[in-house]
Amino acid sequence: MVLALVFMIGVGAKADDDFGIWTELSVEKSFNKKFSVSGGFDFRTEQNVTRAARYAVNVGADYKLTKFLKLGAGYMFMYDRSAAETKVDYKKNGSINGINHDHAYWRNKHRLFAEVTGKLDVGRFTFSLRERYQYTHYMADSCVRDKYRGLVTESYAGGYWPEPNEDGMYYAYDETVMDAKPKKGKHYLRSRLQVEYDIKGLPLTPYASYEFSNNLSDGFHLDKQRLTVGADYKIKKKHTLSLAYIHENGADDDSGNMHAVSLGYKFKF
Repeated sequence: MVLALVFMIGVGAKADDDFGIWTELSVEKSFNKKFSVSGGFDFRTEQNVTRAARYAVNVGADYKLTKFLKLGAGYMFMYDRSAAETKVDYKKNGSINGINHDHAYWRNKHRLFAEVTGKLDVGRFTFSLRERYQYTHYMADSCVRDKYRGLVTESYAGGYWPEPNEDGMYYAYDETVMDAKPKKGKHYLRSRLQVEYDIKGLPLTPYASYEFSNNLSDGFHLDKQRLTVGADYKIKKKHTLSLAYIHENGADDDSGNMHAVSLGYKFKF
């Protein structure tokens, strides 16, 4: 399975794509056949596994209305790394004033979600559709910003932004300041289609899913798509290991075109 995941990453990855490892430890307590609570911790890396990208803890609860329908809700706290970002700065009249380059920085985020999941068993296959409403609150923070103002030629002795404008001129380095990042909120509807297969006689459940995120704060714009292929392996009744390949395209709270290997462990009691 590990070799298959590595092969999939190698085939699908492009030169400017990123690769990371996503890990999650979780526990789940069932009080009866309908109601359960859970909690977990996850850690993610980026930049080809050379840098931490996110730390997060979560709690949640699920309630089965029927055999085919389940409700869920939860909360997540994230300490998340925002990638470096470059934007054009404009004057009031609409002309270009220069370039702003924001350095990467860490930020606290609070996330609430509510979801409904419907499933259908067809032979040894299980098909499911999950609709999740998600609200993420970004706490106020700040980052280092480099400002580039004024046009110079490539022979300029001082620092300048390495990419020229359409006239072949460069924006000269002006100053470095601390830029305030105000608090904000984002609303998303995340839809996930998934299929699982129950292998007779084996505690192994392979699955595949496709998820897309629509930004409710931006006219239902499709911001991100995620493809996952993996399997759950039940060691014993209470212990489950998971391994998956994930390909993300686009950005909602995160950024970039990401390939990742996901590793997980769940304990049920």
